[in-house]
Amino acid sequence: MDFERRLKAIKIKLMRSEEFGLLGGVAMHGSTILTTDVPIAATNGRDCYYNPEFLCTKIGNGDLGVGFIMVHEWMHKAAMHLIVYKTLAKKNAARSNQATDYWINSKLVMADPTGKLIQMPTDIDNKPMGLYDPKYHDWTVTRIYKALEEDAKNEDKQEENERATSDAPNGFDDHKWDEAEAIGTEELAKLGEEITQAIRQGIHSGHKMGEGSLTDSLGLGQLVTPKIDWRVQLRAFMNSTCRKKTQSSWRRPNRRFLHMDMIMPSLVGKGIKEIVLARDASGSMHMDDRLTKVTSEMVNLVRQLSVDKVHVIDWDGQVGSHEVYTSDTLAKAPAVRNVRGGGGTSPSCVPEYLKANGIKADCVVVLTDGEIRNWGKWTVPVLWAIVNNVKITAPIGRTVNIT
Repeated sequence: MDFERRLKAIKIKLMRSEEFGLLGGVAMHGSTILTTDVPIAATNGRDCYYNPEFLCTKIGNGDLGVGFIMVHEWMHKAAMHLIVYKTLAKKNAARSNQATDYWINSKLVMADPTGKLIQMPTDIDNKPMGLYDPKYHDWTVTRIYKALEEDAKNEDKQEENERATSDAPNGFDDHKWDEAEAIGTEELAKLGEEITQAIRQGIHSGHKMGEGSLTDSLGLGQLVTPKIDWRVQLRAFMNSTCRKKTQSSWRRPNRRFLHMDMIMPSLVGKGIKEIVLARDASGSMHMDDRLTKVTSEMVNLVRQLSVDKVHVIDWDGQVGSHEVYTSDTLAKAPAVRNVRGGGGTSPSCVPEYLKANGIKADCVVVLTDGEIRNWGKWTVPVLWAIVNNVKITAPIGRTVNIT
């Protein structure tokens, strides 16, 4: 059997399995490319590359090891690692690669602990390939990255620099960050939506097939299910503060004409004029994927609303960046952008910045972990969307806790 047919047979077996069937839509998304241009395997977040010569002759545990490598690449795509962790990769690509690989391999080992379908690949001398450490089970990618970074800081600086480049422990695949970057902003956003939809369809199909048919042992549902449902509270907040009147409605008579015995329609709000999304970019937000969570919620939020002008402000001890979008342009941006910050946590700089720059927003939504001493003085309605394991209530404005 040639390798292409062998690879297809392994793929079909995994897609039909209880453990990995939910990845079927992700596996079919993008192209599968057989090439000797990669040492073993690789992905750009959309396509998967495999070296047939290496996989045919140098994997000690055969189809089990090859299957592990295949599912590993699918998981990079499912978790959208090459979209979500671009910032970490620009900071240190080698360490970012290690963190995402540790995260995936822990999940794969736990999903098939007996190795009946996949096993950590070995070389021809039966030595394990790839990165795996059971201590990283249930850790986030960012937490693993921080741990690796801290380990490096505890050693000699020169050794750290050498390890962060050529001597770093390597996985068995390449992460094509440059290709992912070249795909383009709009196509990346579309890619993320397509992958999310593929996972949801897999989960839905699994439920329709009946209990026990497919299991979500990889935690795919957590990747595509909103962690919170704060839109009801947010909608109430918006309605009471900044809905612009854009449509006529006879459901509620216009009271300005009632004294003249005239029944006229009133205007009801369908959109929002101008809001500020103030994102906490302090050091603590880089722990436990907090920054990723609030950014994801930020993008999801504006997709649901019609906003003429969206000010996106990153702050820590001071305002680090300020960009302006509409609902449409922000919705097409990647879920995670470069963030400027990492210092202290003082949102008081935001109202000061708004006043100094003449920004008269209808409201401000502050996305933060709530680890704040000085909450600031606000003259505009403010909603605090707080992501933290501890419930925190702001002393000013309204608060919704993201858990």
